[in-house]
Amino acid sequence: MAAKKKKHSKGKKSFFVTFISVLAIICLTGYALWTIIAQQAEIAQLEKETDELSEKITVAKQQNDEYTRLLSADDEDAYMEQIAIGKLGYAYPDEKRFYIISGD
Repeated sequence: MAAKKKKHSKGKKSFFVTFISVLAIICLTGYALWTIIAQQAEIAQLEKETDELSEKITVAKQQNDEYTRLLSADDEDAYMEQIAIGKLGYAYPDEKRFYIISGD
């Protein structure tokens, strides 16, 4: 009878080890999949940020080129006048300015 108990005990032990091994493999596979998905999401986010920064760089370069062109122009007075009137709201002493205010 003692021999039967040993065989039965060995079968339980083998089943337990197999169960733990399968469970460990499932857990590791799940973790690996979760990590891959998280990294793909992060990559997509970083690519989006890269595209946005590239657009900002392009706009900044265009503005820089425009400023360089304006500063190197022979007619600096016209540029200064454009800035004073357009951005700073200055006017000549005898000039009257009218602004259209929409009702929106």
